[in-house]
Amino acid sequence: MLVARGIDEEAHRLQKQGALILWPSCQGQEAAQVGSALAVGPAAAVFPTYREHAVALIRGVAPDELLAQWAGRTFCGWDPHRTRYFPATVVLAAQTLHGVGYSIAQRLQGREDLVVVYVGDGATSEGDMSEAMNLAAVDSASVLFVCQNNGWAISKPAEEQMRTSVAERARGFGIESVRLSGGDPETVFAACSRATGHIRAERAPYLVEIQVGRIRGHTTSDAQEAYRTRDDIARAKAADPVTAYRDRLSGLGLVDTAWLDAVDAEVRELCERLIKEYT
Repeated sequence: MLVARGIDEEAHRLQKQGALILWPSCQGQEAAQVGSALAVGPAAAVFPTYREHAVALIRGVAPDELLAQWAGRTFCGWDPHRTRYFPATVVLAAQTLHGVGYSIAQRLQGREDLVVVYVGDGATSEGDMSEAMNLAAVDSASVLFVCQNNGWAISKPAEEQMRTSVAERARGFGIESVRLSGGDPETVFAACSRATGHIRAERAPYLVEIQVGRIRGHTTSDAQEAYRTRDDIARAKAADPVTAYRDRLSGLGLVDTAWLDAVDAEVRELCERLIKEYT
């Protein structure tokens, strides 16, 4: 979580300097991403959106590979076969059909394969998401849908997108689901572990809706202050999962200043490499 936060901050600086064309922040969603990625394990095939940076890092995507797409250098900066992490999808909800189709294709070849599809709350308003959930339910695809609901589809608040939760909508398609807070990675890990167990035991899809905060704008081209109140942004920052988890572990005596300093040094080294590569 600390490494992802540090790289996210550096990417913002590089974008301001013109080294990156665009950058979608994952700040506020690190606990949801780390908890879910560790729960499904390294063998699952991951179909991400465009801001699962912490998941990518866990999967072995190098920081410079992660930034390559946003610098316009490549369509995908990493090897999806090696990382089991497919290219970032900018077209909303397109990856949901890709993931379900991949799962069904694996089964037809006699290879059961857990697939994890990440979406934001905005993507659930797309027709592709409904089609993917229906197909997954009807064909019993081994797919875990992970919705990180940060309450905003760019400038559209969630209450103007839907009259119910994403988890409840999934049940309408016959998919088991759960809704939880994404402020603590251990809570997310436990929920996604149970969901993974259900998928493997029942050979049926599952959806986890994780409520997260959005600290920065939708992307670096988005001025969220134009449509979000100061209090709303302040609440998201106050609930920062990275700060909360660091303080919790420190309070329990599980990490100390020396350990945190070592991680900080690692982050600085990674960021220095990015600066040399992209400036």
